[in-house]
Amino acid sequence: MPDDYKNDTSIEDEVEKSLQRIIEEETNVAKALVGNQDEKPVINNSAEYGKTQVIPTISKEMLEEPQEEKEDDDEQSLDDILLDDTDDEDEDEELYGVTSDKKKNNKEKKPMPKKTKLIIAGVAAGVAVVIAVIIIVAVSLNKKNTHGYKYYYDEGMKLYENGNYGDAVNMLEKAAKESEGKKNLELKYVLYQAYKNTGNDKQAVSELKDILSYDENYSDAVKALAEYYYDNEDGDNLTKLIRKYQDSKCKDAVAKYIVKDPQPSKDAGSYDDSVEIKLTCDTGDVVYYTTDGSEPDTKSEIFDGKAFKLETGTTKIKAVAVNNIGVMSNVVELEYVIEYGAPEAPDVTPASGKYSKGEKVKINNIPDKCKAYYTTDGKTPTENSTEYTGEFDMPEGNNVLSFIIINEHSQSSTVVKRNYNVEVKNTYTYSQAETQLKNTLIARNVLKSDGSAADGSKVNLVYDTKTTINGTEMYVIRYDVIKNGSTTTAGYYGVDTSTGKIYTVTESNGSYSANAY
Repeated sequence: MPDDYKNDTSIEDEVEKSLQRIIEEETNVAKALVGNQDEKPVINNSAEYGKTQVIPTISKEMLEEPQEEKEDDDEQSLDDILLDDTDDEDEDEELYGVTSDKKKNNKEKKPMPKKTKLIIAGVAAGVAVVIAVIIIVAVSLNKKNTHGYKYYYDEGMKLYENGNYGDAVNMLEKAAKESEGKKNLELKYVLYQAYKNTGNDKQAVSELKDILSYDENYSDAVKALAEYYYDNEDGDNLTKLIRKYQDSKCKDAVAKYIVKDPQPSKDAGSYDDSVEIKLTCDTGDVVYYTTDGSEPDTKSEIFDGKAFKLETGTTKIKAVAVNNIGVMSNVVELEYVIEYGAPEAPDVTPASGKYSKGEKVKINNIPDKCKAYYTTDGKTPTENSTEYTGEFDMPEGNNVLSFIIINEHSQSSTVVKRNYNVEVKNTYTYSQAETQLKNTLIARNVLKSDGSAADGSKVNLVYDTKTTINGTEMYVIRYDVIKNGSTTTAGYYGVDTSTGKIYTVTESNGSYSANAY
């Protein structure tokens, strides 16, 4: 604080104290003169007075004078009273041995009554009090004008800029109490910085909150408060501050403290099968979650990195990520509706109709975790019926085959039925036709006796279809060669179902042509 300011204030304070002492003394005198004369003398032993003042008791007899004197007193003019200098004349007579004419004239006058003297004293005391009051008011006004808001503000700012934070606090506090300073947010923010630099964190935070009470979007105050909470690892209050400002004008002030929301491995929604969920977050953060719809906190279940399974029904997950000082992300709400759906109806080929013996039956759409079952007597299949494990030969005769798919939750698809009428016209079954082809290829040195190719490669004969080519019903068999782990189709052969005659078959865009082999 500047020395001139200290001196000015001390001088003014001393003046005020002195004037107050004068007023008190004169007031006591006046009270003694006109008050109750039975009261005891007023003695002031204060060290500030430097002496003991005794106000003598004035008795009623002193105030009561003989009637004659009173009447004379009434006739005495104010000029006579003011010109009464008898005592001075007596001193002249003693000093020079001379009696003046004025003295002779005054001797003939009566002395001034004591009561009149008391009245004059009282009036003088009152005038002194009034004068003292005027002086105090003037000094006070001068002091206020000299050391008002502008003075405190300017001095405080100057002290702050010079790094004298302690004295700056003193001045800025005074400026902030003035009417002009109560809503000066720039002043309050500098005062906050001064508090901070003096280590008064409690008052610094209080000042920031005061600023925000006037302007909740004062960005610098929001940023400073967020930094304070972070430095002091006050995760709860920092979380509240982030939630309040993350979508406001001051979002940039809290942006770097925001904890990212946890993310699910599967989006919320409806599913026809059970799902497994994982919750991921930034490295170092911990995810807490609930599955009953309640709000998650640090006492909730911790996600340990292993997926958890959601079964049938509706599950409401709420999850929150928490960093190492306790700052929380937004609460993520996820709703999963699991309604196990029945599998689609089986796709069975071929369609119902008349077929020759050896035709194959196939189901083309069995989903994962599902199984297919069938019957050949027209009854509805169940899990206890014949399980479908691959294509199979149509049974001979006129039969109704029923098919069904059942999932892992024991839910069944609709039943699909096929009516196959298999006429036995051929003399060769597929197995017989395949044997006939193999024997023919061995005879022509295409195959060895062990069924391998002439060069030692493995050979597979694969059923392709049973069809009529150029009026001849035959089995079409694909010739595959397996060499060095790779399978190659080397051609197609046809075997007449009636005679066993062998043909070479060519396929183009689903159409076949045959030539005798």
